[in-house]
Amino acid sequence: MRGKTYVYFNGKTEYIGTGGEEQTAYPLGSLVFGTLDVDWEPYLEQARALRRAYTGVDFGETCTMPQRLSEPETCVYYQVAEFYHNMSLSVKTVSPAFFDLLEGYCLAVWRAYDQESEPYLEALASGVNDTGLSRSEVHQRLIHLGNQAITGNIMEGYCRSFPAYTEQMKYYIEWETEDRSLCETALLVLDYFINFLKKISAFQKDLRALIGVTLCGKDGRPLSAPSARLLKLAENDGELYGRCSRMLDDVHIKLQQYIPEGIKKGGVAAATFYASDNLPALVFLEFQQMCALDLRAARCENCGRLFLPFSSRTKYCDRVCDEDTGASCKEVAAREKYAAQVKADRARQLYQQLRNKYQMRCARAQGNAKMREDYNKWRDTAQKAMVKYQVGEMSFEQFAECIQIP
Repeated sequence: MRGKTYVYFNGKTEYIGTGGEEQTAYPLGSLVFGTLDVDWEPYLEQARALRRAYTGVDFGETCTMPQRLSEPETCVYYQVAEFYHNMSLSVKTVSPAFFDLLEGYCLAVWRAYDQESEPYLEALASGVNDTGLSRSEVHQRLIHLGNQAITGNIMEGYCRSFPAYTEQMKYYIEWETEDRSLCETALLVLDYFINFLKKISAFQKDLRALIGVTLCGKDGRPLSAPSARLLKLAENDGELYGRCSRMLDDVHIKLQQYIPEGIKKGGVAAATFYASDNLPALVFLEFQQMCALDLRAARCENCGRLFLPFSSRTKYCDRVCDEDTGASCKEVAAREKYAAQVKADRARQLYQQLRNKYQMRCARAQGNAKMREDYNKWRDTAQKAMVKYQVGEMSFEQFAECIQIP
């Protein structure tokens, strides 16, 4: 399987693409944080359970797609498409950057048979057969790969459109196509997913250990000089760093066209992109880049996840933590801090209660200019009294008596 996902680093920005000329820009660190934020283990267990359920199953020679899809709970390609749909949706919600990386990996999975057939097609077209097979065997191999390429294409469309059918899939269903090869392809795709999830789950643990000695300490605050720490780790820790660095053998370098920000319309540039079917290897490359630039990571005091703080005083990240309001950890923390201050400050709480009561009275008396004028005078008096209370010139009892509504 050839790598279809490309990553390019440019300062504190990274570009992720899936084989074409267009890439998406993300802040450096997006892949590292995405790897840590997604809970991969449950998906690995689901995939393994699904694989066990279909191990040794005989899909038969005559069952058709309409027949199989009429019982989705036992239809393997329905189950695999549903699994991918749920996993990819979760990843995209947590980390759009890692979702792009995952999409590139899955493109390579779905289109592997197209790529595998290329040397055999070349052998027939050129007349130079370096495949080690006879001409008849090359024909048979192409027939097999062609069938697998079609079913791989069906699986790609179904996984991406689930639960809807693609137009291509609708035709095959309408033609009552026999689906044994589609079932077999679905299991092969599932095996690729399991292989990916095993790697990313294991690497997630290693990545946490690496970050703990280079970017972020046990107290959740940034560590100094990450680049020097990484060099020391590479020199002294043969097991952890060595295990991760060996993944770089799976990374390929490609000169790729990209469109950087700020360039004139129609202009392009070329850069060194890194490609791999081993996604943890690309994440490890990003981790090294973060250390090389001495970026410092901190642990958000609200959600507990890592982020790149704006300054040493920043304690909260910008991730959305309240789905109902769309508020970020930073916004929620500020709101909770303010609520705590209000609750602790009896004078401010009393002022707000009386102010709200007075405002409701004014709202019920629309057009009463005299009442509005009285409210403004009361508010000015109450705010001045608040200042005196805060600097200790007035007791709470005196303050409460002073701001009573007339």
